[in-house]
Amino acid sequence: MSNPEFVDAVVVGGGMVGASIALALGQAGYSVMLVEEQPIPSLPAATDPFDVRVSALSNASIDFLAQLGVWPILRESRHAPYRRMRVWDQAGAGDVSFHARDTGFPYLGVILENQVIQAGLWQAVAQCPAIRPAQAVQPQHWQAGKAFGTLTLSDGRRVQTSLLIGADGAHSWVRQHIGLEIRRHDYDTAAQVLSVHTAYPQQDITWQRFTPQGPQAFLPLAGARGSLVWYDQPDRVAARQALSDDALLRVVHQAFPPELGEITAIERRASFPIRRLHAARYQAARTVLIGDAAHTIHPLAGQGVNLGFADARALFDCLKDQADLGLAALLMRYERNRRADNLTVQYGMDAFHYGFRETNPLAVRLRNAGLMITEHCPPLRRRLAQFASGER
Repeated sequence: MSNPEFVDAVVVGGGMVGASIALALGQAGYSVMLVEEQPIPSLPAATDPFDVRVSALSNASIDFLAQLGVWPILRESRHAPYRRMRVWDQAGAGDVSFHARDTGFPYLGVILENQVIQAGLWQAVAQCPAIRPAQAVQPQHWQAGKAFGTLTLSDGRRVQTSLLIGADGAHSWVRQHIGLEIRRHDYDTAAQVLSVHTAYPQQDITWQRFTPQGPQAFLPLAGARGSLVWYDQPDRVAARQALSDDALLRVVHQAFPPELGEITAIERRASFPIRRLHAARYQAARTVLIGDAAHTIHPLAGQGVNLGFADARALFDCLKDQADLGLAALLMRYERNRRADNLTVQYGMDAFHYGFRETNPLAVRLRNAGLMITEHCPPLRRRLAQFASGER
C-alpha cells in the first residue's frame, strides 16, 4: 500500500461549486486535492452548439467569481446579461416587472452555460499550484479521525486531510458514505429544457409565465438564441420529448405566449424530474457538504447555483486564516450561516410552485393582487430584485 499524501482539504466534486471552493482555498495558500470523476469541459467555440444546461448568475455570484479571478475568463466567453425580468399569471391580470435600476447594478444577472462556468473555473484551477487535480477517479472510503481523516481513491491512493468537502451533487457519495439523512420532496412535475434559435437578436429580458400546468420561462442566451423551460406533468413532458423537432416546434408556437417571438429552430433538448432535498445536517466529523450535496430546490427562479456559490463563499469565510480546517466549531458556524437562507429560498419556491397551480378563484385573486401590489410598490419591487441578486 502506498504512503498517504497529505493536503489541507479534499474537495469531492469538480463541478461549478466544488471547483469554486477548491479555488478559494488554494488561492489562500491551503493545499487542496480536487477529485472529479467526469471529464472537464473546454470553453466552447463561438460556433459550437449551446449546452442545454444554463444558469442565471446573480450579482453576488458574479462578485464571488470576480474575487477568484474567474469572471474575466467568463466575460470573454459567450454570455447574456439581462437587465429586466417579467413575471405574470396566465389566469389573471397580475403582472410585475423588475429592472436592474432597482438594484444599483448594471444588470439583474447573467445567463451562462454550465459548461462555460465549469471550464472557466478549471482554467483558473490549472493556474493555482496549491491545487492537485485528481481526475477520472472516484472516492472509495473515508475515515474521519481526531486529528485528520483518510480518503481512499479508486486508483489506490490514500489521502490524509484535515477536511473533506462534499460538493458532489444531489446523489452525493460523501453524504451517503457518512450517513447524513435527507428530507426529500417530489413535486410530480418535470422540466423540459429547449435550447433554441430566435428571430429576435440577443435580448436583455428573462420572463416567466405561470399557468395551471406549470410555469413557462424564457432565458436569453448569447446571440439570437434562448433557453426555454417548460414545467409540466411528467407524462406530458415525456410525450413532447418523443416528438420530432418540427412537431415540437409547432407545439411550442401554440403553447408559448407572443412575448416569446418566433422560434426558428430547436438546437438541443433535455428533461428532468423536479424535486427538492435538504440534508438534516451539513457537517459531521471533519466533513462538510456544500451546494446540491446539501440542498436542492425547485429551479423555477434559477437560484440553485447561486445558493451553491453562497455556500462556498460562506464556508471559505469560516475557514480562512485557520490552521485546522476540520474543527467542528468552524463547520457548525458555516451551517448556521447558510441553513436559514437555503430553507427560506426552498420554502419560497414551494409557495410559487403550489400557489400558482391553484385554480380556486379566491387563490387566483389573491396571488394576482400580490403581483399587482408588487408592481405598484417600488420599495417592495426593489427589495425582491435585490434578494434575487443575492443581497440578503
